[in-house]
Amino acid sequence: MSILSGIGNLVDEWLMIEPKGQPPYYRHRSAANELTCRDMPITGTLAFLEASYEQIHKNWLAAIDAGYSNPSRENWRWKRHLLLSPANKSPELRLERSIVRNCGENWSNQMPTASGLVGPATDKRAAADLVYREDSTTYSLIELKVGSDNPLFAAVEILMYGVLFVWSRNNQERLGYDLQIQPVLAADNITLGVLAPISYYRDFELTTLASALNNGLAEFGQRNSMALSFEFHQLGADYARDSEPEHVRSAISNRSRIWVVV
Repeated sequence: MSILSGIGNLVDEWLMIEPKGQPPYYRHRSAANELTCRDMPITGTLAFLEASYEQIHKNWLAAIDAGYSNPSRENWRWKRHLLLSPANKSPELRLERSIVRNCGENWSNQMPTASGLVGPATDKRAAADLVYREDSTTYSLIELKVGSDNPLFAAVEILMYGVLFVWSRNNQERLGYDLQIQPVLAADNITLGVLAPISYYRDFELTTLASALNNGLAEFGQRNSMALSFEFHQLGADYARDSEPEHVRSAISNRSRIWVVV
């Protein structure tokens, strides 16, 4: 079981994804292709976010009823993971470590969001790839991609971490969280984002999705006494795999939003 059990079906229903392959269907590239070609607007985002929040809470209460209540104290902790084995060739992990190592103390990575919420070994890999701290109340939670999955998959992944953030913030005392240990939970301004090279977005056009997410999150945030937003970002053109530190810094400094409704 996962704290996010059942949410994949909610995503498919919200986006009206055609059933192809194994569910949840939004994970497949064909779903991102379908949204790219779709003309009609995406509606019902607020209702979807609220249903996802309620599903998370329902899953948590079910775990408590089953006799488990011991979430990891590592959830939402600010840590900077800098080391990576030379044998690890993952382009995303290598870029992630390089960003945190070379772009300043306000960047951290691999922030757990749900470890142990519904069982001792559950959701250990549910973590925000990158977290940027603008100030003590303003953060960005970022899903970093280089070549894996697709922009729709990435957007839903960081979106669910955003809903988990709101739920965790609202239930921090019951979860045993401490703002001294998890200061990010004091934030009242959160941007959810996908960050990837320019090439990652090629062949897709998800302006409608970006707009629906940004508008829906604004309403959802307002109902939870905070500001929420969503952005797709592309790295500056200086980025290349295994870039030198100065190129990574430039790629981050020159990152830009795409699929923005003007």
